[in-house]
Amino acid sequence: MARAPGAMFELIRSLWSGPLEPGLDDLLPIDSIRLATFYQRLREYVSAVPRLHAGTIDGAACVQGEIVSMGLGSVIEAGAIVHRSCRLILGENSVVRAGAVLRDEVVVGPNSMVGVHCEVVRSVLLGPSTQLGHFVYLADSVLGARVMVAGNTWVANTTVGQAETIPIIWHGRKVDSGRSHLGMLVGDDVRFGASTTVCPGCIVAPGLTLPPSVTLDGVIDGARRRALMQHFGRTWSARKR
Repeated sequence: MARAPGAMFELIRSLWSGPLEPGLDDLLPIDSIRLATFYQRLREYVSAVPRLHAGTIDGAACVQGEIVSMGLGSVIEAGAIVHRSCRLILGENSVVRAGAVLRDEVVVGPNSMVGVHCEVVRSVLLGPSTQLGHFVYLADSVLGARVMVAGNTWVANTTVGQAETIPIIWHGRKVDSGRSHLGMLVGDDVRFGASTTVCPGCIVAPGLTLPPSVTLDGVIDGARRRALMQHFGRTWSARKR
């Protein structure tokens, strides 16, 4: 696979505008080294966060892992499962809904939501106001501010082939991410339609509203978004005949 071109990381650096919590700037995968070592640095970031428990955990929630930090007004609802491997940071006024499962290191920014029966693994929701709808699987991913992931969205984080690392498709070339597991990198103000499937190593540019029932791969920019919307419009018209 090809080495990552500088233009790809220019796009990645444009995904998140901040301002961010202290330490998150250094965590973001904005160059090849930070991308390849993201999970190691995520664990280090979580370990260094001051312990604070200002939120509320429902007595019927199953908390086997560690709640590293819960901001004021944050809530873990009844039936949510914090897996024994999980170390969770939950920002102010954020909610983990009933039936959600969290594993390994998970960071959820302020005023954000992990919806009913979601599964979130080794991921960062930067927030504020980032939401996962019901039945979302999100792994090895970074989501920006004000992102909305509609229900029944599945983010693949591994390949079915023999490759040891996940490729990112950049202008038709496979670029080595250096990651054995990689979901998606999503910019601020992105909205996903329901029932979306996301291929490993997907990058979504800021500010895009995407149609439902699509498969996303490679880099989703304005041109790709227009093509996806046109395809959805044609197939939706055909269904109504």
